[in-house]
Amino acid sequence: MPEKRLESRLEIRLQPEKLQMLKDEAARKNTSVGGIVREAIESYCAVSAEEKLEAVRKLAELKAPAANWDDMKREIEAEYKSD
Repeated sequence: MPEKRLESRLEIRLQPEKLQMLKDEAARKNTSVGGIVREAIESYCAVSAEEKLEAVRKLAELKAPAANWDDMKREIEAEYKSD
């Protein structure tokens, strides 16, 4: 999946020792400080295990017709071929 173009800017102020920690980690990972910050933001904004589990519970509650996997696969393939 191609990476989206980065368009928005964020400015933050840090204590010098925190910035040095980020620079050291970026060097260790062979990336930029911005890359480290983006990685941290992605991690912070990631869907939690609880949210994933709740989504699975909701899917399990659906009364959708579902056959065993072999039957379901045949149905999917038949529908795909009919398009």
